[in-house]
Amino acid sequence: MALPKALLCVLGETANGNVPEEALLRASGFATATLHWGEVTNLQRGWAQLLPILDDQAVQAWVFAGHPADFTDEVLSRISMLTLAMTRPAPPVTACVLTGSGEEPAFPELLGHIKVFYGNTSFAAKLAAARMKPASLPQRPFHLVAHVDPLIGQWLEIGPTEGEIWPDFMAGVVDAEVTAFGVGSRGAVPLKSTLHYPQNGIKGEWGEYAFSACAAKDAVGAENACYMRVEGCPRIVFITKYPEDKTSEEHRQLRHLDLF
Repeated sequence: MALPKALLCVLGETANGNVPEEALLRASGFATATLHWGEVTNLQRGWAQLLPILDDQAVQAWVFAGHPADFTDEVLSRISMLTLAMTRPAPPVTACVLTGSGEEPAFPELLGHIKVFYGNTSFAAKLAAARMKPASLPQRPFHLVAHVDPLIGQWLEIGPTEGEIWPDFMAGVVDAEVTAFGVGSRGAVPLKSTLHYPQNGIKGEWGEYAFSACAAKDAVGAENACYMRVEGCPRIVFITKYPEDKTSEEHRQLRHLDLF
């Protein structure tokens, strides 16, 4: 019988190249592949190359090891984007192993399934047991899927929940930039799109952060969605009504999801 696989992502520097978490995972029965996060992210959109690995259901554990300070906003945003991009029924058991003292990373609700260990030598054995009961992700307040690729970049597929149809929309991200958008069938970024009254480059303030958004008077429902290309590390994704649309219908109100 093939061993379950684990992907270990090492954050920050290691002493003499020593990665004790790898040995512990192997000792607990995982065929473990180790990569250094900094080397991956030094490549243009290199982190997106992890998606095919994570989508392999043989990969049953995804582990991050590092000092609490290494779990930056950028790292958490990338974890969220990869989680949204997976097509497997349930994500692998995901964990962070904190290798020093400091404040525990604050994970958004989307990443509430992540298990946190404090340099615990028994973490690998606990993950081996946990993999038998895969965690499910919380229900999202709207349809939201990520498409990440080293060549085409990162795209968000966003639309209403099942049973809803919106006659128009404004969608955007906080602390990142929407650089292109379109409307197309759900499941794949459209090659081309014809839009009605499109607006891109909409700017505004979301608390202490800036947001970037796009909008169009195209209907989105169960079969299609808005696709927007995003540059940077989005903090929040949101969708609401078209700008200056005065409708007060309940389903047209602002909905958002935190990524970190």
